[in-house]
Amino acid sequence: MSSKTGIWINAAMLCLAAAWQCDAFAAEPKAPAVGDQTTVHFEDLNVDRPAGAAVLYRRIKWAAERVCGEPKVTGSFMISKYWRSCVAEAIDRAVLAVDRPALTAYHRVHTPFDEKVSAALTVSLQR
Repeated sequence: MSSKTGIWINAAMLCLAAAWQCDAFAAEPKAPAVGDQTTVHFEDLNVDRPAGAAVLYRRIKWAAERVCGEPKVTGSFMISKYWRSCVAEAIDRAVLAVDRPALTAYHRVHTPFDEKVSAALTVSLQR
């Protein structure tokens, strides 16, 4: 194989890789719009107790996963980092909105540390 042929093959491979990347980015799920929301009912729960807080947290998580759309990019087996951050942010906002110490404590135990969220949750726990 001549060096010219090798160069053209490499160039073609780069073009194919670039086209594939463009398709992957175009298929990336978009974050939900500001108005995207759902209602999570918890009037049947005593969220001041750990068991009730755990059930409500699962409901919030389930709702967040639905609102944030598809977790995987089309054609991929990996869960999108955008979807993960959407779910995490939706859960954080819901826990802050409910503003109950038992739910906040449950959330802090089951969530990776984030300095901004931790500060807001600390204020919530002190009430």
